[in-house]
Amino acid sequence: MTRNRIVVAFAALVVTAFAYAPVSAAPPKTVPSFGHVFVIIGENTSLSQLNATNAPFQMRKLKPQSAWLTNYMATSHFSTANYIAMTSGQYTACEQLDLGPADCHQGIENIFHELTVAGVSWQEWNESMPEPCALESTGKSVEGNSYAVKHNPAVYYDNVEGVGGVWSATAKSLECLTKVIPTGGTGFNDMSAFNSALTARTFARFNLIVPNECEDGHDNCPPSGNGITAFDSFLAQEVPLIQGVMGPDDLLIVTYDEGQGGGPNQGDKFGGGIVEFAAYGAHVAPGVYGQASNHYGFLRTMEDGFRTKTHAGAAATTSPILSIWR
Repeated sequence: MTRNRIVVAFAALVVTAFAYAPVSAAPPKTVPSFGHVFVIIGENTSLSQLNATNAPFQMRKLKPQSAWLTNYMATSHFSTANYIAMTSGQYTACEQLDLGPADCHQGIENIFHELTVAGVSWQEWNESMPEPCALESTGKSVEGNSYAVKHNPAVYYDNVEGVGGVWSATAKSLECLTKVIPTGGTGFNDMSAFNSALTARTFARFNLIVPNECEDGHDNCPPSGNGITAFDSFLAQEVPLIQGVMGPDDLLIVTYDEGQGGGPNQGDKFGGGIVEFAAYGAHVAPGVYGQASNHYGFLRTMEDGFRTKTHAGAAATTSPILSIWR
Protein backbone atom coordinates (compact mmCIF):
# COMPACT_ATOMS: atom_id res chain seq x y z
CA MET A 1 0.00 0.00 0.00
CA THR A 2 1.35 3.48 -0.93
CA ARG A 3 1.90 6.18 1.64
CA ASN A 4 -1.06 8.21 0.34
CA ARG A 5 -3.36 5.21 0.57
CA ILE A 6 -2.18 4.55 4.13
CA VAL A 7 -3.02 8.13 5.11
CA VAL A 8 -6.46 7.89 3.49
CA ALA A 9 -7.18 4.54 5.14
CA PHE A 10 -6.14 5.88 8.54
CA ALA A 11 -8.32 8.95 8.07
CA ALA A 12 -11.28 6.73 7.21
CA LEU A 13 -10.73 4.72 10.38
CA VAL A 14 -10.62 7.91 12.46
CA VAL A 15 -13.87 9.17 10.90
CA THR A 16 -15.52 5.81 11.54
CA ALA A 17 -14.33 5.75 15.15
CA PHE A 18 -15.70 9.22 15.83
CA ALA A 19 -18.96 8.35 14.08
CA TYR A 20 -19.60 5.58 16.60
CA ALA A 21 -18.10 7.28 19.68
CA PRO A 22 -20.63 8.34 22.35
CA VAL A 23 -21.38 12.03 22.34
CA SER A 24 -21.41 13.64 25.78
CA ALA A 25 -22.82 17.15 25.85
CA ALA A 26 -21.66 19.52 28.55
CA PRO A 27 -24.14 19.67 31.44
CA PRO A 28 -26.20 22.85 31.79
CA LYS A 29 -24.94 25.57 34.08
CA THR A 30 -28.22 25.74 35.99
CA VAL A 31 -30.77 23.28 37.31
CA PRO A 32 -33.87 23.16 35.08
CA SER A 33 -37.13 24.56 36.41
CA PHE A 34 -39.19 21.86 38.13
CA GLY A 35 -42.90 21.28 37.71
CA HIS A 36 -43.66 18.55 40.26
CA VAL A 37 -41.09 16.66 42.31
CA PHE A 38 -41.56 13.36 44.14
CA VAL A 39 -38.84 12.30 46.60
CA ILE A 40 -38.96 8.83 48.19
CA ILE A 41 -36.58 8.07 51.07
CA GLY A 42 -35.45 4.62 52.17
CA GLU A 43 -33.50 3.68 55.26
CA ASN A 44 -30.06 2.49 56.31
CA THR A 45 -28.75 0.98 53.07
CA SER A 46 -25.43 1.55 51.35
CA LEU A 47 -25.33 1.61 47.57
CA SER A 48 -22.97 -1.38 47.61
CA GLN A 49 -25.62 -3.52 49.32
CA LEU A 50 -28.07 -3.32 46.43
CA ASN A 51 -28.14 -6.12 43.88
CA ALA A 52 -30.55 -7.73 41.45
CA THR A 53 -31.56 -10.34 44.01
CA ASN A 54 -32.50 -8.16 46.99
CA ALA A 55 -33.49 -5.06 44.98
CA PRO A 56 -34.71 -6.25 41.57
CA PHE A 57 -36.92 -3.23 40.88
CA GLN A 58 -34.19 -0.72 41.67
CA MET A 59 -31.46 -2.51 39.76
CA ARG A 60 -33.40 -3.85 36.78
CA LYS A 61 -36.14 -1.27 36.29
CA LEU A 62 -35.26 2.02 37.97
CA LYS A 63 -31.52 2.19 37.32
CA PRO A 64 -31.71 1.79 33.50
CA GLN A 65 -34.33 4.57 33.31
CA SER A 66 -32.57 6.98 35.66
CA ALA A 67 -29.53 9.11 36.30
CA TRP A 68 -27.74 6.90 38.83
CA LEU A 69 -25.17 8.60 41.06
CA THR A 70 -22.38 6.41 42.40
CA ASN A 71 -20.76 8.99 44.68
CA TYR A 72 -23.70 10.44 46.58
CA MET A 73 -23.12 10.60 50.33
CA ALA A 74 -25.38 10.86 53.31
CA THR A 75 -24.22 13.35 55.91
CA SER A 76 -24.24 11.40 59.16
CA HIS A 77 -25.47 8.53 61.26
CA PHE A 78 -28.33 8.37 62.70
CA SER A 79 -31.53 8.96 60.72
CA THR A 80 -32.89 12.28 61.97
CA ALA A 81 -29.67 14.17 61.26
CA ASN A 82 -29.93 13.14 57.61
CA TYR A 83 -33.59 14.08 57.17
CA ILE A 84 -32.83 17.46 58.72
CA ALA A 85 -29.71 17.89 56.59
CA MET A 86 -31.69 17.12 53.43
CA THR A 87 -34.25 19.79 54.23
CA SER A 88 -32.30 22.52 56.06
CA GLY A 89 -28.62 22.11 55.19
CA GLN A 90 -27.51 21.46 58.78
CA TYR A 91 -28.28 19.36 61.84
CA THR A 92 -27.65 19.46 65.56
CA ALA A 93 -26.16 16.99 68.04
CA CYS A 94 -29.68 16.49 69.38
CA GLU A 95 -30.92 15.39 65.97
CA GLN A 96 -27.91 13.16 65.45
CA LEU A 97 -29.13 11.21 68.48
CA ASP A 98 -32.58 10.66 66.87
CA LEU A 99 -34.44 12.62 69.53
CA GLY A 100 -37.94 13.91 68.83
CA PRO A 101 -39.08 17.39 67.78
CA ALA A 102 -40.07 18.40 71.30
CA ASP A 103 -36.36 18.21 72.19
CA CYS A 104 -34.75 19.17 68.88
CA HIS A 105 -36.99 21.69 67.12
CA GLN A 106 -35.23 24.63 65.49
CA GLY A 107 -36.07 28.12 64.30
CA ILE A 108 -34.08 27.78 61.10
CA GLU A 109 -34.67 28.09 57.36
CA ASN A 110 -35.75 24.94 55.54
CA ILE A 111 -37.04 23.81 52.18
CA PHE A 112 -40.67 23.70 53.34
CA HIS A 113 -40.67 27.34 54.48
CA GLU A 114 -38.67 28.40 51.43
CA LEU A 115 -41.27 26.85 49.15
CA THR A 116 -44.10 28.53 51.05
CA VAL A 117 -42.40 31.91 50.66
CA ALA A 118 -41.85 31.19 46.95
CA GLY A 119 -45.53 30.31 46.48
CA VAL A 120 -44.76 26.66 45.67
CA SER A 121 -47.16 24.06 47.08
CA TRP A 122 -45.69 21.18 49.07
CA GLN A 123 -46.76 18.09 50.98
CA GLU A 124 -44.90 15.70 53.22
CA TRP A 125 -46.55 12.27 53.05
CA ASN A 126 -45.92 10.02 56.08
CA GLU A 127 -47.07 6.42 55.91
CA SER A 128 -48.96 5.14 59.00
CA MET A 129 -49.00 8.56 60.66
CA PRO A 130 -52.18 8.50 62.78
CA GLU A 131 -53.14 12.13 62.15
CA PRO A 132 -51.74 15.17 60.36
CA CYS A 133 -48.69 16.78 61.99
CA ALA A 134 -48.31 13.92 64.50
CA LEU A 135 -45.45 14.57 66.93
CA GLU A 136 -45.09 11.14 68.54
CA SER A 137 -44.11 7.78 67.05
CA THR A 138 -46.89 5.20 66.89
CA GLY A 139 -47.66 1.71 65.61
CA LYS A 140 -45.63 -1.47 65.41
CA SER A 141 -43.49 -2.86 62.63
CA VAL A 142 -44.90 -6.33 63.15
CA GLU A 143 -48.32 -4.86 62.33
CA GLY A 144 -47.04 -2.92 59.32
CA ASN A 145 -47.99 0.50 60.71
CA SER A 146 -44.90 1.88 62.45
CA TYR A 147 -44.75 5.67 62.09
CA ALA A 148 -41.45 7.18 63.27
CA VAL A 149 -41.54 10.90 63.96
CA LYS A 150 -37.74 10.94 63.67
CA HIS A 151 -38.24 10.41 59.92
CA ASN A 152 -40.60 13.39 59.66
CA PRO A 153 -38.41 16.48 59.23
CA ALA A 154 -41.16 19.09 58.74
CA VAL A 155 -42.30 18.92 62.37
CA TYR A 156 -38.80 19.84 63.60
CA TYR A 157 -39.06 23.38 62.20
CA ASP A 158 -40.65 26.16 64.22
CA ASN A 159 -41.77 28.08 61.13
CA VAL A 160 -43.63 25.03 59.82
CA GLU A 161 -45.02 23.28 62.90
CA GLY A 162 -46.22 26.06 65.18
CA VAL A 163 -48.68 28.92 64.97
CA GLY A 164 -46.80 32.14 64.30
CA GLY A 165 -43.53 30.24 63.96
CA VAL A 166 -43.51 29.18 67.62
CA TRP A 167 -43.15 25.42 68.06
CA SER A 168 -45.92 23.94 70.19
CA ALA A 169 -47.16 20.46 70.98
CA THR A 170 -50.71 21.80 71.06
CA ALA A 171 -50.91 24.98 68.95
CA LYS A 172 -50.02 23.45 65.61
CA SER A 173 -50.05 25.60 62.51
CA LEU A 174 -52.67 25.21 59.80
CA GLU A 175 -49.82 24.62 57.39
CA CYS A 176 -48.59 21.63 59.37
CA LEU A 177 -52.11 20.25 59.78
CA THR A 178 -52.83 20.46 56.06
CA LYS A 179 -49.44 19.69 54.51
CA VAL A 180 -47.73 17.18 56.83
CA ILE A 181 -50.19 14.39 56.22
CA PRO A 182 -50.68 10.61 56.30
CA THR A 183 -50.46 8.50 53.15
CA GLY A 184 -53.54 6.63 54.33
CA GLY A 185 -54.86 5.03 57.50
CA THR A 186 -53.00 3.12 60.18
CA GLY A 187 -53.72 -0.28 58.70
CA PHE A 188 -51.08 -2.52 57.20
CA ASN A 189 -48.83 -0.53 54.81
CA ASP A 190 -51.60 1.88 53.78
CA MET A 191 -50.83 4.24 50.87
CA SER A 192 -54.46 4.75 49.84
CA ALA A 193 -54.65 8.54 50.38
CA PHE A 194 -51.46 9.19 48.45
CA ASN A 195 -52.49 6.86 45.64
CA SER A 196 -55.89 8.57 45.45
CA ALA A 197 -54.14 11.93 45.18
CA LEU A 198 -52.14 10.57 42.26
CA THR A 199 -55.29 9.38 40.52
CA ALA A 200 -57.09 12.69 41.11
CA ARG A 201 -53.92 14.70 40.41
CA THR A 202 -54.38 16.67 43.61
CA PHE A 203 -50.77 16.36 44.76
CA ALA A 204 -48.56 19.37 45.46
CA ARG A 205 -45.59 20.49 43.41
CA PHE A 206 -43.07 19.18 45.97
CA ASN A 207 -43.87 15.81 47.54
CA LEU A 208 -41.65 14.21 50.18
CA ILE A 209 -42.75 10.59 50.62
CA VAL A 210 -41.70 8.80 53.81
CA PRO A 211 -42.72 5.11 54.05
CA ASN A 212 -43.29 3.50 57.44
CA GLU A 213 -40.49 1.60 59.17
CA CYS A 214 -41.39 -1.63 57.42
CA GLU A 215 -41.64 -0.31 53.90
CA ASP A 216 -38.64 2.04 54.12
CA GLY A 217 -36.30 -0.87 54.88
CA HIS A 218 -35.62 0.16 58.48
CA ASP A 219 -37.01 -3.08 59.98
CA ASN A 220 -37.16 -6.66 58.77
CA CYS A 221 -40.91 -7.12 58.62
CA PRO A 222 -43.13 -9.84 57.24
CA PRO A 223 -43.69 -11.07 54.62
CA SER A 224 -40.21 -10.58 53.11
CA GLY A 225 -38.16 -10.47 56.32
CA ASN A 226 -35.61 -8.42 54.39
CA GLY A 227 -35.49 -4.65 54.77
CA ILE A 228 -33.88 -3.95 51.41
CA THR A 229 -36.43 -6.10 49.60
CA ALA A 230 -39.31 -4.53 51.53
CA PHE A 231 -38.34 -1.04 50.33
CA ASP A 232 -37.77 -2.37 46.83
CA SER A 233 -41.28 -3.83 46.83
CA PHE A 234 -42.66 -0.48 48.00
CA LEU A 235 -40.92 1.21 45.09
CA ALA A 236 -42.19 -1.41 42.65
CA GLN A 237 -45.72 -0.54 43.80
CA GLU A 238 -45.50 3.25 43.98
CA VAL A 239 -42.96 4.34 41.36
CA PRO A 240 -45.00 3.20 38.33
CA LEU A 241 -48.03 5.06 39.72
CA ILE A 242 -45.96 8.23 40.07
CA GLN A 243 -44.41 7.81 36.64
CA GLY A 244 -47.90 7.52 35.20
CA VAL A 245 -48.81 11.08 36.25
CA MET A 246 -45.50 12.80 35.55
CA GLY A 247 -45.27 15.60 33.00
CA PRO A 248 -42.26 16.84 31.00
CA ASP A 249 -40.98 19.09 33.81
CA ASP A 250 -41.55 16.62 36.64
CA LEU A 251 -38.91 14.74 38.59
CA LEU A 252 -38.78 11.58 40.71
CA ILE A 253 -35.91 10.97 43.12
CA VAL A 254 -35.23 7.80 45.09
CA THR A 255 -32.54 7.94 47.76
CA TYR A 256 -31.75 6.78 51.29
CA ASP A 257 -31.20 8.64 54.52
CA GLU A 258 -27.87 6.95 55.26
CA GLY A 259 -25.74 3.91 54.51
CA GLN A 260 -25.31 0.90 56.73
CA GLY A 261 -23.42 1.82 59.88
CA GLY A 262 -23.58 2.31 63.60
CA GLY A 263 -23.94 5.38 65.76
CA PRO A 264 -22.49 8.89 65.40
CA ASN A 265 -18.88 7.73 65.84
CA GLN A 266 -19.19 4.33 64.16
CA GLY A 267 -19.81 2.89 60.73
CA ASP A 268 -17.86 3.99 57.68
CA LYS A 269 -15.71 7.10 57.96
CA PHE A 270 -17.25 9.07 55.09
CA GLY A 271 -20.18 10.95 56.58
CA GLY A 272 -23.24 8.73 56.45
CA GLY A 273 -21.92 6.49 53.69
CA ILE A 274 -22.51 6.31 49.94
CA VAL A 275 -26.18 5.69 49.17
CA GLU A 276 -28.34 5.34 46.10
CA PHE A 277 -29.46 8.50 44.36
CA ALA A 278 -31.64 7.86 41.32
CA ALA A 279 -33.32 10.66 39.37
CA TYR A 280 -36.00 10.02 36.75
CA GLY A 281 -37.75 12.48 34.46
CA ALA A 282 -38.01 13.72 30.89
CA HIS A 283 -35.27 16.30 31.51
CA VAL A 284 -32.91 13.73 33.03
CA ALA A 285 -30.34 11.91 30.89
CA PRO A 286 -30.26 8.26 32.05
CA GLY A 287 -26.83 6.89 32.84
CA VAL A 288 -24.32 6.27 35.59
CA TYR A 289 -22.70 9.42 37.01
CA GLY A 290 -19.68 9.77 39.25
CA GLN A 291 -20.35 13.37 40.31
CA ALA A 292 -19.77 13.74 44.03
CA SER A 293 -22.72 15.12 45.95
CA ASN A 294 -24.56 14.74 49.23
CA HIS A 295 -27.77 15.73 51.02
CA TYR A 296 -26.73 19.39 50.95
CA GLY A 297 -26.33 19.15 47.18
CA PHE A 298 -29.80 17.62 46.96
CA LEU A 299 -31.23 20.54 48.94
CA ARG A 300 -29.47 23.08 46.73
CA THR A 301 -30.82 21.29 43.65
CA MET A 302 -34.37 21.51 44.99
CA GLU A 303 -33.96 25.19 45.84
CA ASP A 304 -32.55 26.00 42.41
CA GLY A 305 -35.14 23.90 40.58
CA PHE A 306 -37.99 25.67 42.36
CA ARG A 307 -36.23 29.04 42.06
CA THR A 308 -36.33 29.92 45.75
CA LYS A 309 -34.65 33.20 46.64
CA THR A 310 -32.83 31.77 49.64
CA HIS A 311 -30.57 28.82 50.37
CA ALA A 312 -30.78 27.05 53.71
CA GLY A 313 -27.69 26.23 55.74
CA ALA A 314 -24.85 24.57 53.85
CA ALA A 315 -26.87 24.59 50.62
CA ALA A 316 -25.75 28.21 50.23
CA THR A 317 -22.16 27.08 49.62
CA THR A 318 -22.82 23.66 48.05
CA SER A 319 -23.07 23.07 44.30
CA PRO A 320 -26.31 21.66 42.92
CA ILE A 321 -26.40 18.40 40.98
CA LEU A 322 -25.80 19.51 37.38
CA SER A 323 -24.35 16.56 35.49
CA ILE A 324 -27.61 14.62 35.06
CA TRP A 325 -29.71 17.04 33.02
CA ARG A 326 -30.29 16.86 29.27
